[in-house]
Amino acid sequence: MKNSAIVAVLKTLDKKECREFHKWLSSPFFNQRQDVLDLFQYLMAANHLEEDKFLEKERIYRKLFPKESYDDAKLRQTIHFLHRQLEHFLAFKEIENDEYAYPVAYLKSLRKRKVPSVFQKKFNALKRSGLGGKALDSNGLKHSFALYDENSSLLVGISRTKDIGLQDSINAFDTLFIAEQLKHACDAFSHQQVFKTQYKSKFLDQVIQTVESDPALLEYPAVAIYYYGYLIRTQAGDADEHYFALKSTLQQHAQVFSETEQRDIYLMALNYCIQRMNRGAAPFVREAVEVFRDAFERQFFIENGILSRRTYLNAILIALRLKEFDWVQHAIESYTTYVEPGYGEAFSSFSQAKLAFELQDYDRAQRLLVHFESTDILITLMARTTLLKIFYEEDEYDALDSLLESTKVYMKRKDVLSYHREVFQNILRYTGKLVRLNPYDKKKRGALRTEVEQATPLTERPWLLEQIDKMG
Repeated sequence: MKNSAIVAVLKTLDKKECREFHKWLSSPFFNQRQDVLDLFQYLMAANHLEEDKFLEKERIYRKLFPKESYDDAKLRQTIHFLHRQLEHFLAFKEIENDEYAYPVAYLKSLRKRKVPSVFQKKFNALKRSGLGGKALDSNGLKHSFALYDENSSLLVGISRTKDIGLQDSINAFDTLFIAEQLKHACDAFSHQQVFKTQYKSKFLDQVIQTVESDPALLEYPAVAIYYYGYLIRTQAGDADEHYFALKSTLQQHAQVFSETEQRDIYLMALNYCIQRMNRGAAPFVREAVEVFRDAFERQFFIENGILSRRTYLNAILIALRLKEFDWVQHAIESYTTYVEPGYGEAFSSFSQAKLAFELQDYDRAQRLLVHFESTDILITLMARTTLLKIFYEEDEYDALDSLLESTKVYMKRKDVLSYHREVFQNILRYTGKLVRLNPYDKKKRGALRTEVEQATPLTERPWLLEQIDKMG
């Protein structure tokens, strides 16, 4: 059984779910087979799901049916019924967590049972609760369509000559379709940027045109968010107007979306900010910091108790560009504990060193970096870069030369991605030229400055230019 689907799914249950599923199986309303309950209890005991010997079919059969000889068909039947109950239980859990799934299903039952007066009361109550309105995510829009569809189905069964509310159903479906098209377009764009896969939609162009010609659709947050999100990802040139529209919509209607969806929207906004920063739009440094700060406070970037080390570091480095020293210290103290296991200490040490460097506390920064070690190649190179800058600014040229050479050797030994290799090779190259530059030779200073201005990729360009300018 070790490779069976039921074992894989059972391993995902937490303690609360195990207790609930045990109650489920113990209820004769759901399950009337003792062997199914016995199998579940056996599998969940101790470490039976983890050790192969406990998953041997013969061993399980002896436990369930101690007085019988092994019957593979009988055991497979027990496993089948347990798996079916597990499917029903997990589906129930999903429906239970959906605010509108139960009441809409109840409406369907009322419609089938032909009790229009009770149906109408429930229909009106759901509308008062917000279903059928605008402040809904795409899941809410699906239930809105179901709500109106059930209503029109009820009315057509009563009289085919009166208004059966079909226009409401059509409008709800149109809105749902538009919202889903835009959301999937954003998802597809993100995926194809990473995996270089092309996706095509037969209706996306018409959807965009429809929204442009009917601005009232933007009153639906689920439409507006992904319409603006699509435009900031695909529009040629700057799309700042759409970014700020996205930001405004999110600020007004964040509560409409689940935490998972809010995280994805924040990432969409953040990616645009970073793109604009990389193109030299200084105001978007502040925008990125605000997005990071808000998302960190809401813990949107913490999934299953884990914060990506890259997200943690990017937030701190961008905040340092604005000299948001208090927030950086707060972030280090508050969020390091969530950083991916095995990386928290190193990323915290580096972040503290960067903060000390920006505060010109070079002694503390050097103490944190001189013996810095991490299995993460990128942060190791960033730590060495910061140490290079300290040695230069403190006139420790022997240590600087030694570090330049050892970093070149380190990069030859390590598997550094091509883009990052170019970045750090340029840092080493121009730091070396900076050290060898005659500060009194105005012509060579100008030539090096031009070289640094034109070099790409070069993340330390501002610092290098600052050091050149100090000479003159």
